[in-house]
Amino acid sequence: MRPRPDIRGTDRIQKLLSAAGIGSRREVERWIREGRLQVNGEVPALGAKLAAADRITLDGRPVRLHAAKTKETHLLLFHRSPGEALDLKAATSRAAEHLNLPRSSGRWLAIQPMPPVDGGLEILTDDGSWAHRVSRGVHALTVDYVLRMRGPLTDGLVEEFRAATDCEGEAMSILKAGAQYGEGFNHWLNVTVRATRSAQVRHWWAARGIIVSRLMRVRFGPVHLSRDLPRGHSRAMLPSERNALINEIDAAKRAYEAQASLGSSLDL
Repeated sequence: MRPRPDIRGTDRIQKLLSAAGIGSRREVERWIREGRLQVNGEVPALGAKLAAADRITLDGRPVRLHAAKTKETHLLLFHRSPGEALDLKAATSRAAEHLNLPRSSGRWLAIQPMPPVDGGLEILTDDGSWAHRVSRGVHALTVDYVLRMRGPLTDGLVEEFRAATDCEGEAMSILKAGAQYGEGFNHWLNVTVRATRSAQVRHWWAARGIIVSRLMRVRFGPVHLSRDLPRGHSRAMLPSERNALINEIDAAKRAYEAQASLGSSLDL
């Protein structure tokens, strides 16, 4: 099936298919390497540009593109239950019903998704270009986790965790950590991190004999998981939330570039 005539011939194939919600840029690159994606019957080069008359197929099936300028971007906040796999590879149209997601003409993409064992706030979009832009900057945002701990948690261990800078050789940044002690061996820990994956948090505590029986992401930068969003449900992201997220990412990027520039000048 031929793309619409308003598709520009100067855009790279990864960008076009991502913007159309067909797949992320990395997925498109993998499809090309595996020979699954073809243009006019041949496997294209990575970064190849498309013309309006090009015929695109994936696994032998025609691919229909939609011009990015006419495609409405949908952004969702999704409250995922711990242990519920966020299977978005098939989550298009009716296939998204198993996650209780609204239908979309494209495919839902997750911004820095949590591992299946964890849960909480997920940000989804059907716009690959928006997902690419945000994903490049989310590492600079602060994130809040709530952990349910099982084991002999102490103030000393909490202080050690707060000062930790790596886990199994991977850098981590713990900004805040506050414990709420329960009865017996069950406790809660509120954590604020930056550029630190939930798996790192789990592994750090497991190495000290503390099991994280539940981990929930409750804040992603300026976006919070509100109590009025039940588990297994989603809602549209408010324009104010979207703007705050983009603004915070851009501000973090400018601060990082300024710090890098200062470091370079000091080296001179």
